Amino acid sequence: MRHSVSRSRSLSLRAPIATEAERALFQRRLALSAFVVFVLGLGFWLIANVSIAIVAPDKLATVLVERTSQIHIVTIVFLMVIWLVARRGKPTRNLLDALDAITAFGVCLGWTLMIAREEAIGVRPESIALLACTYTLVVRAALIPSTPARTALLSAISLAPLVPVTINLYTNGIPDKAPLPPAAYVAIWAALGVAATTVISYVIYGLQLQVRKAMQLGQYLLEDKIGEGGMGVVYRASHAMLRRPTAIKLLTGSTGHAAERFEREVQITARLTHPNTVAVFDYGRTPDGVFYYAMEYLDGITLEDLVTEFGPLPSSRVVHVLTQVCGALEEAHANGLVHRDIKPANIMLTERGRVPDVVKVLDFGLVKETEQADPGVSNVNTILGTPHYMAPEAIIDPARVTACTDLYAVGATAYYLLTGEHVFDGANLVEVCSQHLHQAPVPPSAKRPDVPGSLEKVVLACLAKKPSDRPADAATLAAMLAECEVVEWTREDARAWWTSHATKVKARAQRAHSADASNVKTTGLGATVAVALDDRGAA
Repeated sequence: MRHSVSRSRSLSLRAPIATEAERALFQRRLALSAFVVFVLGLGFWLIANVSIAIVAPDKLATVLVERTSQIHIVTIVFLMVIWLVARRGKPTRNLLDALDAITAFGVCLGWTLMIAREEAIGVRPESIALLACTYTLVVRAALIPSTPARTALLSAISLAPLVPVTINLYTNGIPDKAPLPPAAYVAIWAALGVAATTVISYVIYGLQLQVRKAMQLGQYLLEDKIGEGGMGVVYRASHAMLRRPTAIKLLTGSTGHAAERFEREVQITARLTHPNTVAVFDYGRTPDGVFYYAMEYLDGITLEDLVTEFGPLPSSRVVHVLTQVCGALEEAHANGLVHRDIKPANIMLTERGRVPDVVKVLDFGLVKETEQADPGVSNVNTILGTPHYMAPEAIIDPARVTACTDLYAVGATAYYLLTGEHVFDGANLVEVCSQHLHQAPVPPSAKRPDVPGSLEKVVLACLAKKPSDRPADAATLAAMLAECEVVEWTREDARAWWTSHATKVKARAQRAHSADASNVKTTGLGATVAVALDDRGAA
């Protein structure tokens, strides 16, 4: 079936565009092809006329006004126009298809018309035109994605006018002593040109199909890499049938507990259905045995990037965001799951169903099941998490991690959103962890006076050293947030913010790594770390 599909695509006379990535690639290559031929044509015109100016300056004025030179200039301008048009906007497949055909035929017609008059006669003018047309078509075949059948047809149509023009040229009295008519030589070399460009497209298009096959995971076609972490890499992808944008996460370290934990991550995440938890669509293994899973593609901004780019959030928006986080955690905790890596980089703001400021909690790669039977898979003897958001019990005794550990991280996240600073900071991991264990946090209002006292009280309650002093669960925390004396953050407020900051958000998203491309990292206080307690020496 796959071979028949590949064969049918190779025989297609349409531009090979089936996905947005293929459309964008075709557009870029069409513009590049026009630019390359433009440079070649302009370079030839300049060199020829500069040579005339040096060798026979008295003839330059006459040459510049000849019809041949004028057609040359028109063809060059035509190429520049195609280059400018192909670079703008997002033209449809049909428009790109037409532009490709028009460019190939139009440029070759220009080179052919240059020899259509006796004033253009030099040494075998038809050979010069044939060479120019062949260069044009070879550049196209090498740069523009095209099926062999399409290239053969466009090349044949583009070279065809050379034969009658050559016949007309020599019928008008141009002498020729060759054994065959000049038009016959043109037809032979044109046929060889068609064959050469077709072979070029056949080879390059075949390589593209091989790459496409290599980037195919089941029904998903990988497009651009959008993030990478310690053991996982994330690609933007599309479903072959549904054309639905998807994020594909692949395991890059496939041995030991890493593979088990990665597989467990998708199984755990797939059990969660809360609208504020990233949705998992599918999972499987590649033919090489690499584990992957498909999840919803999120087009938005993480809370970490949001604060970095725009500064601290209004209290009303912080409450709005944290309430949704509590909803996702409430479901996870009810299923016996502790996230263990709640932080701004693992919480994304996006839009769903035209509703702005929708929260998505990401990366359940470090999740602990409170009734996990295999401690090796859950890493209960390993300090896991991000130092800036790590609860005291997660540092002292990871086996004691509970749902309240996530609530501590929610408090640390709230602190960062309100002030733009971390609860505790230091030069290294030990210094930060020591402060989490022994030092009381500076109240948020000391750094930002407009933080309401009721909200500050909730944040400090989450940051209590003892789990028993924190809110009892995520639902209780959500209720406490609802009682805070803050102005409601409405959908209109969110819509206005996203409308006015859309350009900056898009630019930031293009620069940033995907938040869900993480997993265990070993450096940086803002990154996830793993410290095995079993490896520590005796004190």
